[in-house]
Amino acid sequence: MSIHYFSLHTESARSAFKELLRQPVGTLLTLVMLAVAMTLPLFLYLGVQSGQSVLGKLNESPQITVYLDTHAAKEDADTVAALLKQDQRLDKIRFVGKQEGLQELQSNLDQNLVSILDENPLPDVFIVTPDARFTPQQMQAVYDDLLKLPMVESAAMDTEWVRTLYQINEFIRKILWFLAVTLGMAFVLVAHNTIRLQILSRKEEIEITKLLGAPASFIRRPFLYQAVWQALLASAVSLGLCGWLLAAVRPLVDAIFKPYGLNIVWRFFNGGETALILGAVTALGVFGAWLATTQHLLGFKAKK
Repeated sequence: MSIHYFSLHTESARSAFKELLRQPVGTLLTLVMLAVAMTLPLFLYLGVQSGQSVLGKLNESPQITVYLDTHAAKEDADTVAALLKQDQRLDKIRFVGKQEGLQELQSNLDQNLVSILDENPLPDVFIVTPDARFTPQQMQAVYDDLLKLPMVESAAMDTEWVRTLYQINEFIRKILWFLAVTLGMAFVLVAHNTIRLQILSRKEEIEITKLLGAPASFIRRPFLYQAVWQALLASAVSLGLCGWLLAAVRPLVDAIFKPYGLNIVWRFFNGGETALILGAVTALGVFGAWLATTQHLLGFKAKK
């Protein structure tokens, strides 16, 4: 039973592939249309993944500067330092003592102007870097907690920079989801229309087969395999286009970012990602073909 079942599927897959080869021009146009539609979101995904190293460096920039009271003693600074080290939300902590701050001020200003000061007016400062994955709301919560630390006079945070980075990430994520949903709908519709045309061209053959008692699964099977071949071939063409675009765009993007010391680590789809793409695209194509065949079979029953 299993051998017979396997042979039926093998024959259906073989006949479906031959059917695609009988119409090379139409098949090629369909594959190119699907591949071009796939290439945009897939290449955008590659760009985002390849640019993670650059985004990681940018995400290190948002920092919170904590200013202690000018009369804070060394013991107060040690207490604040210990509390900051206990905060798991902070990735980096850097202490700038008031004396070090005065030396930096002297190097940037006229030393004679600084020497007339009776005492060091600068406070001890902690420069902390929260987790780069935090949202603006989480960053604000960290900022509010830092203000509550003992002997903390004030704090400064580049909230606009953090908010901009977060909004860029959210925007890219939404575009990827939008393109993925659009691609899914396009695959279902194209597979549905392609198989529907194939069904109409073989309408009499199908109706005779149905009158002879063939089950719906027997009639539907070759069209489903045709959708499988179509999806796999379109995915292969799209992956090839992504590789070509990556090779063409890489020198241009590197030339833009390298003067700023930012090196993009380019990457292509790994084995798991490739399998996921092939599986998802095939499932969408089969679903569209299943809808087309089911619609025709229901119409045949209604006429009967």
